[in-house]
Formats: sequence, C-alpha cells, structure tokens
Amino acid sequence: MPLYQRQDIAKLLSEIKDENIRPVYLICGERYLCRDVADKLVQHLLPDEKERSLNLKRIDGEQEDVAHTMAHLQTYSLFAGRQVIRVMDSKLFFSKAVAKNFWDKAKKAAGEGNPEKAGRFLQKMINIGGLDAEESLTDLTPAQWKKLFSFAKPADTGWCADISLPQQEKGSDQETQGADLVLSVLEKGIPKSNVLILVAEAADKRKKIYKKIEKLGAVIDLSVDSGATSAAKKGQDAVIRELIVRTFSEMGKKPGPRVIDCLIDRVGFHPVAAVREAEKLALFAGEADVINLKDLDAIIGQTREEAIYELNDAVAGADLSRSLELLASLQESGLHSLALVASLRNVLRKLLFFRALRESEQPSYSPGLSYGAFQKGYLPQLKKSEQGQSPFLGSHPFVLYKTFQQTDNFDISTLQNALRQLLDAEFQLKGSGIPDKLVLENFLFSFLLRDSKSLSR
Repeated sequence: MPLYQRQDIAKLLSEIKDENIRPVYLICGERYLCRDVADKLVQHLLPDEKERSLNLKRIDGEQEDVAHTMAHLQTYSLFAGRQVIRVMDSKLFFSKAVAKNFWDKAKKAAGEGNPEKAGRFLQKMINIGGLDAEESLTDLTPAQWKKLFSFAKPADTGWCADISLPQQEKGSDQETQGADLVLSVLEKGIPKSNVLILVAEAADKRKKIYKKIEKLGAVIDLSVDSGATSAAKKGQDAVIRELIVRTFSEMGKKPGPRVIDCLIDRVGFHPVAAVREAEKLALFAGEADVINLKDLDAIIGQTREEAIYELNDAVAGADLSRSLELLASLQESGLHSLALVASLRNVLRKLLFFRALRESEQPSYSPGLSYGAFQKGYLPQLKKSEQGQSPFLGSHPFVLYKTFQQTDNFDISTLQNALRQLLDAEFQLKGSGIPDKLVLENFLFSFLLRDSKSLSR
C-alpha cells in the first residue's frame, strides 16, 4: 500500500468514498494535523452523524488496555453498519528511535514558555527509557543516556529539573506486548465492517507493526521538520499557510495582500494557534468578504512587543538571517525605526553586562556550565556580589542561563563597537536621508556578519 502524506489526503478520502477501505490506518506526525486528518477519516468512514455516534469508539492511547481494544476490533458491532475504533496518542510505535524526536519537541516547548507541553514530551521519552519516577534525566551519565535513548546526552539538560511531569505509569514492556498483540490480530484478520485508526506523534518505521500496517492498511505520515534550517522553515510555513487558507475559505473569507504572510510571522509554527487566529479574524471581519491588514493588527494576539522580543533573541543568538526577517516584519507593521534602535541598544547593553560578568574573577564563570550547576552554584554567588542587584538579573534563572550562553557569540570589544555603530545608525536615521531600512540592515550586517566571520576563524 502507498504511503500517504499531507498532499495526498484528498486522494485517500476519495478512495474511502469509493469504498476502497483499509482495515487499519496509522496517522503519525504533527499532533494537530494528525487529529484533523483522523476526524476527516472518521467523517468519511461514518458519514451519517447518528451512525457515527453509535459506531465510533474513542480510545485514549495513554490509558489504553490494548487487549480490550483488540477484543472490540475482533467483535461485530451491536449496531448496523461499519464500526470504527480510533486510538489517539497510541504508544505502540514508540522506541529508542523516536526518543530524540520527543526531546527536541520538549526543548522547543520549554523555550517557548510552555512547560506543560514540554512535560508531556519528556514523559513520553521517560516511558521509552523505562525510568522510575524518582530517577532524573539530568542525573543520567552520558553512557546511561545513550543506552536508554540512542542519542548522545545534550549539554543543556538542566532545564528539565524545572519541568513538572504528568502523572503516568513508568515505561515497561507493555508497549512491546501490546504491539505484538495488535500484530497478531491484524495477521489473523478482522471483520470487514471494522476499521482501526491509530494516531501517534512519532513512529519507529523499523517496527514489525509499522511494516504490517504499511502492507495491510495505510500509513499517513504528517511529520513536519521542526528544525531551524531554511528548508525546515519553508515546510513549516507551507503547513501553516494551507491551514490558514482553508480556514478562511470554510468561513467564506478571502485574505487581502500580505495578510497570510503577516499572520504566519505572528503565530509561527503553531498549527492550533494559526487556525484559531484565522477563525477570530474571519469573525471579526463580519460581513466583509476580504480580511485586510487592519483587521490583523486589530485582533491578532501576537503583539509588537513579542515580535521585538524575537528580534532581540535573534540578534543575541547571532542569527543574521532571522534578525533581518524580523526587522523587515516590524518595519512593515509600522514600528518606528528609532523604537527599534532603542530595543537593540537595550539588548546590546545586556549582552555587554553579561559578557563582563563572565570575565570577572569573582564569582568565576566556566563556559559549558550545566544549567543545574549554574542555578544552584554560580547564580546564588552572583546574586551576593556587588553586581547582584542589577535589574538585568531579575529574570527567571533559565532565561539568565540562556543569556550567558548567548554571550559565547561575542567578545567585549565587539559589543562595545556595536554600541558605537548603533549610535551612528541613530544619527543617520535622524538626518542622513538614507532609507531607514538600509540603515538598520547595514548595522545588522556589520555587527552580526563580521562577528560570525571572526568566530569562524
């Protein structure tokens, strides 16, 4: 059977309409997309709403008794028509091979200020490793980490200590036993009127059950690269763009010039947020057929302050490409260039302050310091020093830890020179007649590009 991807969903649904129905469907990848496609499959398999209410069995994979699910799958429904069993968040396909996937997602969620989501992904990873509740990820040795999760232990695991984990059973062989049971049932065959839908955020393609479903049923891969490369970002933007266009269309609206691009800039790669914000825009537009930028500015949740924070973070991270993108977006949104200069000056002053702290003898800062050692050792000493009352040190410990790491990108002389360059840029903005866009872009190029070259040498 073919492997289906996002662009093939219409074809798959058309096959179901033509009664070309598989006994089992596996949907894996980005969570929101998986739920969306699972809902569509159910609606096409059980088009009658009354029949759907009777013959759809919803199962939470986190709490699933696989034997009970398989008993349902092998039994004819008490009601006439097709019976569909949908298992959300199935754990049958987890293995060491997908642990890195959950780690990356957890780290991304923590960085975005979503500890609950980060905890959910960490818990999945812990279950894969079979750790006890009292065992800590941060305390694992590199060798133990590699053995449990099949990838090298990252240097920055300290942030995990601040993440609360959901209460779940520890990982065991239950998933393996469950997968073997499902495999056995599928090989024996199930009633033709029954259909199994399995939804998982990650799936190990080497598992026997994956290969069996690929052979007997259909695998729908909705994975989206969550990386920061240009190719990954292009894929993420394509997904969000498709969701926004579809939402507008379903609500009888059309986007005006640059509305979709600006909306993507504001929500980032967050499918749920993209759909919800598109729905809010459509409702806000009222009787108007077209949604314009004024509607966007009036209603969308991401503020200019959040966009400025992203710009500051990109500059501190020496990410020239992202800094230029955010600069252009903020200027297009109407933010005055002198306000951008003020924001950039603040981030440079902060970086200079933290870089100076790093080079102080007391307390002594060690490059590569783990978050745990930073939070419990270095930071308390720093707070007791004469610099400890600085407003720059009033943030959350992990934010401070990240700022110290960002100062790896710059030395003191570079930051001092950048402040002088920014002052020159301010003078140019006030009286040179050079377009603001060119003045600020020139500053970013001269600061970030030059510094990245010096670091590479």
